[in-house]
Amino acid sequence: MTRGIHHNRGFSLLEVLVAFSIFAISLGVLFQIYHKGTQSAILSDEYTRAILIAQSKMASAGIEDDFEIGEYNSVESDLYSWVTRVRPYSDGQNLNSNTNMTVREIEVTVYWDSLGRSRSVKLSTLKLIPMI
Repeated sequence: MTRGIHHNRGFSLLEVLVAFSIFAISLGVLFQIYHKGTQSAILSDEYTRAILIAQSKMASAGIEDDFEIGEYNSVESDLYSWVTRVRPYSDGQNLNSNTNMTVREIEVTVYWDSLGRSRSVKLSTLKLIPMI
């Protein structure tokens, strides 16, 4: 009976360390990708809410709110603040005096802080309003 050379089976310490290092780096990259994706989703939601607030304020200008020339501001849900500016608009053309209408420029800017930065969304439009 002859005995063969017995080979040790298994991984060396160096192989285990290399595999663990590759795993740790891969896991770190995956966590960064997940973190960036989460931040993007949060920021996208905040921008969507800010645009909805701005659109709501533009739509209510002259209906629910005063339509006087000036600046109006307030806070919405403790995170967003908004400023509505109503200005006369003139492009060099006059409306027909028989229409009893005038043009106003409405600009709504919504501000909030997110992810360590100040952010804002600005929407503007023109509205015809009856002259009183």
